[in-house]
Parts: sequence; C-alpha cells; structure tokens
Amino acid sequence: MARDREKRMDALVDASVATIARNGLTNLRIKDIAAEAGVSERLVSYYYPDLDGLVAATHRKASEKYYWNRLRTIQRHRAPEAALTELIASGLPQGRGDVLSSVLYELSISATRQLQHEQLMSNLYRDEVSLYEQVLEHGSKTQAFNLSGPTNELARSFVALEDGLGLQVLAGTDSLTAEHAKTILLSYARAVTGAAL
Repeated sequence: MARDREKRMDALVDASVATIARNGLTNLRIKDIAAEAGVSERLVSYYYPDLDGLVAATHRKASEKYYWNRLRTIQRHRAPEAALTELIASGLPQGRGDVLSSVLYELSISATRQLQHEQLMSNLYRDEVSLYEQVLEHGSKTQAFNLSGPTNELARSFVALEDGLGLQVLAGTDSLTAEHAKTILLSYARAVTGAAL
C-alpha cells in the first residue's frame, strides 16, 4: 500500500515536471498536471492537498535527479580531464527542449520568495560545487591539473558560468548554442587547470 502511494506520488511529480517544462511555473494548474498524469484533479489533490507541496516535491526530485546524473557521469571516468569535460557537458542544457534544465531554471525563481525553494537551490548549488571540487582535487593530486586558484573558488566559478550560459541556451539566444556554451566553459577550464581539454 505504501509502495503504491509512493509510485502514484512519483508519477504526479513526473507529470508536474512535464507540465512546468511545457507551461512554465506561473501557468501551473492542478488541472494540467492531472491531464498530464491521466488522472482526476481530485486524485492530485488527495496526494498533494496544495499546489505548493507538489511544486516543492517536484523541485526536490528534479534537483536530486540532476545531481545524481552528474555524479554518475564523473564516476565513469578515471582520467580527470575526461571527468571535467563530461561534468561541463552534463551541466549545460542541450537546448530549449531540455526538460530537466528548463524546470530547474523555472523553479529557481521560487527561491527568492519561498524558504523551502531557497533551501533546495542552496543544496543543489552546494552539491554542484562539490562535484567540481572532487574533479579538480583529483586532477591536482594526480598532477593532471595545475590549478590557478583555490579549488572551492574555481568550482564556484564553473557553476556560475554553467548557470549563466545555460540560461542563455534555454532562452534560445541566437548567438549561443549548447555547443558554443560548452566551448566557452572548456576554454575557461583549460585556462584554470593548464590541461589540454
């Protein structure tokens, strides 16, 4: 019974992700989430009595999925150069149709207004920085990288660049494709690590 409840709640969160990606957060309605999930509005309200609770669950799941996907990406590579290159690629949206990135950017707006979303964004930022720290420290220890500054500062810079460039990619800025954004980040990575990436 508890497992069925969990599955149903996960399905509603997945429907919420798809609905936010399609309609945006400001146009999010239980009616649309129910239609996406193929259930009644009443059932959505049964599991999530208020929309804010469903949005928070959606934010939590999207953040966790994004982080774990990225962690698995770097764990597949022993060479720090390959891990850094793949970490950079995994942090950038692949274009306007990148659902997970779209939803995370959309939900980040809530961080300025709601403590729960602020905490989720802070946690995701901390986790993303830690991924870069792991790769940079490994590269430094193995002498694959000659870092130009403290690991934490460099890691924070990578995340800031990812966020800024990623937003432009999602916005559909003509002059910045996903591939161009990756090229910019790799150029920065070469400058701060001394590695041939």
